[in-house]
Amino acid sequence: MTRRVITLPALLPFIVESPVRRHSSRVLYTVAVALAAAAASPGAAFGHAAFVGSSPGPGRRLDASPAQLSLRFTEPLNRRLSTVRLVATDTRRPVAVSVRVPSARRLEVIATAALPRGAYRVEWHTVSTVDGHALEGSYAFGVRARAVGGGQAVEQSPLARDGWLRVLARGALYAFALVLTAALLLPVLTRRARWLVPDALVSEVPVAAVRERQARLTGALAWATVLAAVTATLAEAADAASGFSPVRISDFLLASQAGAARVLVVVLFLGTALLSSRRPRASAALAVLALGAVAASGHASAASPRLPSVASDWLHLVSAGVWLGGIALLVAVWTPTLRGAGRPARLAVAREVLPPFGRVALPAFALVTTTGLVSLITELGHLSALWETGYGRVLAVKIGLVGLVAALSAGHALRLRPRLPAANRNPPERVERRHWRMLRTQPAVGLAVVAAVALLVAFPLPPRQLGEAGEAEAAVAACDPCPLPRPSADELAVADHAGGQLVAVWVRRQPHALIGTVRALDYRGRPSRGPVDVLGAETSSCGPACRRFRAPAGSDVVRVALRDAGRRYVAVLPVRWIRGADGRARRLLVRAQAAMRSLRSVRQLERVTSGPGSNAATHYVLQAPNRLRFATDLGVEDVTIGRVQWQRTPGAPWLHSRYGSGLPFRTRSWFRWIPYARAARLLGTRRDHGHRVATLALMDEATPVWFRLTIDLSTYRVLTERVATKAHFTRTTYGDFDRPQHVRPPEVDRAG
Repeated sequence: MTRRVITLPALLPFIVESPVRRHSSRVLYTVAVALAAAAASPGAAFGHAAFVGSSPGPGRRLDASPAQLSLRFTEPLNRRLSTVRLVATDTRRPVAVSVRVPSARRLEVIATAALPRGAYRVEWHTVSTVDGHALEGSYAFGVRARAVGGGQAVEQSPLARDGWLRVLARGALYAFALVLTAALLLPVLTRRARWLVPDALVSEVPVAAVRERQARLTGALAWATVLAAVTATLAEAADAASGFSPVRISDFLLASQAGAARVLVVVLFLGTALLSSRRPRASAALAVLALGAVAASGHASAASPRLPSVASDWLHLVSAGVWLGGIALLVAVWTPTLRGAGRPARLAVAREVLPPFGRVALPAFALVTTTGLVSLITELGHLSALWETGYGRVLAVKIGLVGLVAALSAGHALRLRPRLPAANRNPPERVERRHWRMLRTQPAVGLAVVAAVALLVAFPLPPRQLGEAGEAEAAVAACDPCPLPRPSADELAVADHAGGQLVAVWVRRQPHALIGTVRALDYRGRPSRGPVDVLGAETSSCGPACRRFRAPAGSDVVRVALRDAGRRYVAVLPVRWIRGADGRARRLLVRAQAAMRSLRSVRQLERVTSGPGSNAATHYVLQAPNRLRFATDLGVEDVTIGRVQWQRTPGAPWLHSRYGSGLPFRTRSWFRWIPYARAARLLGTRRDHGHRVATLALMDEATPVWFRLTIDLSTYRVLTERVATKAHFTRTTYGDFDRPQHVRPPEVDRAG
């Protein structure tokens, strides 16, 4: 009944605590960390590559053949598996085109010849690198003609493209895996290696025969789970690859996070099968980790935030294995024996076997319910989707079936079982038969639950993500080109401010010119309203507040001019970097962050502005491991020590409070650049006041935020930092490294 028996962090060390198996615990923990890292890797609000919009748009009538077609999606695409076909509507013949992927979320289609007058249909097939689901759709446009069927269509049926095979394979995987998890995990959770066939039954039933059946069943379940995992993986890979092409299937399985998660499922269940008879505890740990990989390969990896969603699904699967899988295991092992046994044997099993299982099954059911509610909120978005969408209706059926299993469990465990070992030792036969009948019914209902889950997983897009994709389409239409791309391998992305506007540039160096794009964004992240100009360069428009430019090849900086609040501002952005040094830049960043986190103390001066007339300076003092003091030029003061924080404004007394959300402050967490280095470039090295320093440019397009760090190459300490993001521009100087600092509680608090 304690929380420890169903809490994953506490579960793994308990499983592997046996001295015989301690050496394998390192491997198990490594896999667990890998799963957590995969789940925690940066993710956006959309996990599937949902269609956002196109240029030209669906249903458009064009006066001339378009130079190119552009399709935008919400998530990174698997470049090798995402395809587009252009079909002439009247002849149904494909048009010769070339397809390229200029950025992770965009496809471009260029016809090899000008399109003659007529209606055309664009048919696309995409595969998300996040969760691996394939998605198909189409839309139409016309060239000097009306578009036929102009609205966009996205395939939403879970049974499309032989989906029944994927549903069957996933259903088999879930069914076998849940019962296998129960067979391996319940001896650990009940703390009874022979809980299912205890020694106390030796005088009532043929214990040896039942144990032999249990061992055979566990082995068969382990290998059946491996077979189901392989089948499900190949079926989903073939769907993503549009066929059984070994090359394309390997592109899916080996070149993306989604494919790697599916391969990990197979590997972990294979390890489970190989160890199930020799090292049951290590096998149980691998089964738990395999369910984590299953969660990471499903809809949960597509949700935001990803880590809590995957963790919730992981707990949901493990607890469902303990509860539903345990019930199925009980019925499978004991039904053949009890069918021909007398009442004393049946009563003995009810007395010796069912209570220990119930003490674990009850908290497991509570966890199934709690995590199921989390998934419902994550996937539906709004309650009405439960009856308005196909996904919601299948989910409603699943909820009803789980409720039925719960009612049957409560009926036989809480109402009937207490009456079986009655004082007269002869309970009514009808009560006993009804008890066993209710117990035997539950696995059949549980199988229906598994079928519903497999059908849910086969849906390309849950309702919430469909709605978010629609919102994204509307947002893109309103502020195109607001979505910001991650720079390509040969591209530099830097940003600064001009007045209160953020100015970002993406540049590529060619032999005879500097080619790039400039975007100017206001405080909301939308395109600036005024004109934008790149001084000394040839420019052309690429949308609101967006300019493509071509500058001389020898340019070291780009100057971008714009007007803000009636005044003209010029942002000067560096555009020279050391090409091919990205690995070195990332290594420098890792060492710099580690060096700053290892400091005993440091002072920091930060100057921040959001535009003209808004300037503030803040002096910080950090003292390891958990002390911080700062004061602003407006007179605000703060002292933080661990979990305690004191603050005051000018003329007011100190106020005592709890720091942040309750987690203690740590100076190590103050320095955090690596999570924002989705792109890292080395701008160059130079000598500064006798020291050799390097300058790094970092970008995270999801936030979005841009950093420029100056790092002392002798100590790897960060000397200066520039940050540019929406309505927030800072310049920070670090100094007094490891010099004695004293951060103490305010005098008034010590006196009190």
